[in-house]
Amino acid sequence: MMRRALMAAAALVLLAPPAAGQIRVDARTSVLYESYNFDTLLVFDRLTELTVPIAVNVYLGSRGTVSFSGGYAQVDLRTRDPSQLTNQTISGQLDTEARLSWNVVPGKLVALLTGVLPTGTKTVQLEELSVLGAISSDVIGFAASSLGSGGNLGGGFVGAIPVGRFALGFGATYKQPMGYAPVLGEPDELKPGGELRLRGGFEGAVARRTYVRMAGIFVNTQKDKIGLPGVGDSTKHGIGNRVIGYLSANQGLGAGSVTLYGFDVVRSGPQIEQTAAGAAILPKGNLLAFGGRIDWPVGQRVVLSPQGEYRVSAAAPDTAAAALERLGSSLRFGTDVRLAVASKASLVLHGSMITGDVIQASIPVNLSGYRAALHLELRP
Repeated sequence: MMRRALMAAAALVLLAPPAAGQIRVDARTSVLYESYNFDTLLVFDRLTELTVPIAVNVYLGSRGTVSFSGGYAQVDLRTRDPSQLTNQTISGQLDTEARLSWNVVPGKLVALLTGVLPTGTKTVQLEELSVLGAISSDVIGFAASSLGSGGNLGGGFVGAIPVGRFALGFGATYKQPMGYAPVLGEPDELKPGGELRLRGGFEGAVARRTYVRMAGIFVNTQKDKIGLPGVGDSTKHGIGNRVIGYLSANQGLGAGSVTLYGFDVVRSGPQIEQTAAGAAILPKGNLLAFGGRIDWPVGQRVVLSPQGEYRVSAAAPDTAAAALERLGSSLRFGTDVRLAVASKASLVLHGSMITGDVIQASIPVNLSGYRAALHLELRP
């Protein structure tokens, strides 16, 4: 039902008769490979991920935009102790996302219709849950932190109002995930709770070459449900409320520019329940990150962008505790090299290293690794 609704919505938009010559298309694709090694305290000692994301935007003149994204991922986990955990590999297509952005008031108010087709890996073997748990680490920040779901439908709006030299932005979206069986051979179906996001922020120039952006997001997620299809559900766990703050500043510097940013994610509403995928422990938590990059042109066709980011994650040790304990931290540093290969195409080479630790049984476990990527952008 969901798949047919999404396809019908996309067809109506694409078959709408905009003026001749107004439809434009751009596309982006990448090949990312990342590999991380861990100290001896963990059962696994190496985790790698290969990701090939694909995104296409169809511009319908002044009416709006239809965007599609998807891709492929392969995750390999190498065990240190085969008696406790075997080597694991999960590979396949990622979920396919479609989004319609329709200009209700051009330049001021945009209506959104979103949907995700469950084309990814949503059902895994019980022993493969260790892979899914590992790539969800916010200390590392994997390119693909989720390999699949049951899909979802959603919608909302975003807008902007000029206030002097600034623009005041606002928005509200809601999505309803669909149920799916997360563990192969288990009859229970997981039905994730609906998610409401409220956004607000402003951006603008505070000087001739200084631009700032500030945003805040409040996220309310309803509790998940577990049950047998057609029999009944029982309310289980939920992520709870999250508050996200973001601040960035861009300063022109000679021929280039410097950007500094930071964001903070706070999670409340702790829960601990049994689910079809095992125990779900979601205490209060916090993720704090800050970083920066320099964009510097070299000649007419090349831009160098050295960059770095520091992250630190913390959470309460259990659902009853109020104080947070550190879960780990990481420092990632590297550079992008952007090459204009044609008037409407760019190639970006990325390389970065990471160092840090994750906490296991109250003991820091050192981690190190790298990410290499090749991005291709095609513009109309």
